[in-house]
Amino acid sequence: MVSEYWLPHHYASLVMASSFPDVGAVAMTVARSMPQPLCQVCGPISTGGYGSLERNLELFGETIAALRMQGKHVFDQMPLEDSLLRIRASLGESYDWRGLLTDVYLPLFALGVVKTLYFIHGWESSRGARWEHDVAGRLGIARVYLPERFLLE
Repeated sequence: MVSEYWLPHHYASLVMASSFPDVGAVAMTVARSMPQPLCQVCGPISTGGYGSLERNLELFGETIAALRMQGKHVFDQMPLEDSLLRIRASLGESYDWRGLLTDVYLPLFALGVVKTLYFIHGWESSRGARWEHDVAGRLGIARVYLPERFLLE
């Protein structure tokens, strides 16, 4: 899924990114360029959900598309995934999932442009989504829990 806000130079910056903060900086640049307020989808990607990165990402894309059809301004984090996976792999045994969250998503949430997080049904199975849920509570970001059959409604 391509977003009008993800421009070629953003993708080029992601290819060159060598750290989670580099990826976070690109995310913040894109988020600032979007109409406000933003929302974001949260749920299983690499842990939990369908137990498959590919299927979890597919569900994210479908959920983002459904929210956009409702007129929501969704920050689409899917363009970040290739860079995040590459950087994770380069860290090997020293990879700590909390670093990814605090270096990419915490600055984005603290920026104050993401006003609502939409949690995919089954989000509780993801360490990252549980972290996002807790941070949203601390930062006053609204949390919406999507029903299991959200995409069919």
